Amino acid sequence: MKYFTSCTNRKNSHRYRAEEIFYQVGKIFWLPFCVVGFWFARGGYGKYGGDMSCAIRRMCGFPCPGCGGTRAFYYLFQGNISESFRQNPIVLFGISAYVHFMLLYCWRSRRSARQEGKGHFQGIHVEYYAYAAIFVLLSQWLVKLANILVLLVERA
Repeated sequence: MKYFTSCTNRKNSHRYRAEEIFYQVGKIFWLPFCVVGFWFARGGYGKYGGDMSCAIRRMCGFPCPGCGGTRAFYYLFQGNISESFRQNPIVLFGISAYVHFMLLYCWRSRRSARQEGKGHFQGIHVEYYAYAAIFVLLSQWLVKLANILVLLVERA
């Protein structure tokens, strides 16, 4: 597991595990994320949504792996989960991975606190979340490209 130090003075530095840092960052950003998401779904998308078109799609004509992400967040905060998944499944994956990580971290840290001295905190492999996210992102992108290819072949 990777460790990070809190200061440059090695004598007094405290080592943090990567999952501790992700947990603390997750706690800080959850509420602002929800507030901005609900604001965006209730009026922000209509006002600013047109300004957020994908530059790669405008230049190349093909979607990038992140295309549909803004619409997916919009539909998610509207409560339309199926349309959110259809637009870009990485959004739902990210939310579910976040919830899974936070619950797993809480459960493991409480369990290790109860067992004081009997064991140690069993680390969470954060890199597995990243690998799964890359897989979901590239899979949905390949499906979108395949659908475009099918449409082009049918028109020809």
